[in-house]
Amino acid sequence: MLKLIQTGWCEFDLDFDDPADEDTAAALATLVFAVLFTDQEAPSSRVADPYDRRGWYKDAQAGSGLWHVHRQPLTPEAEREAVARVEMALKEKAPALTDLAVQVVRTSSPAGNISSVYIEISGAENGRKFLIRAPL
Repeated sequence: MLKLIQTGWCEFDLDFDDPADEDTAAALATLVFAVLFTDQEAPSSRVADPYDRRGWYKDAQAGSGLWHVHRQPLTPEAEREAVARVEMALKEKAPALTDLAVQVVRTSSPAGNISSVYIEISGAENGRKFLIRAPL
């Protein structure tokens, strides 16, 4: 599995994950963030402007579509849709992940923090457990 590593100030590179290495958080986080934050093309019923529907030119259905959930107010319905999209995207596009559990977590918001709502994803990959938190 590939992982994203920081090589300098705002400089990143890809590296192979060493299965013998106990710290596999970087590789799993790279996989999860790549699946979740790749822009899937929004349906025309959701975004009318065809130039604003995003999507990767190579595969318009790659990714999760989580970005167009971000464009609406953070209501309980939006939270449920975000959790459903995350679960579906990870199951379809990252089948090596097992025992997935996705939930919304709220934290106290210190001054200057834009969002105190996170998606928490837990599961396992090749028997190694992980827990990743991403802002919603």
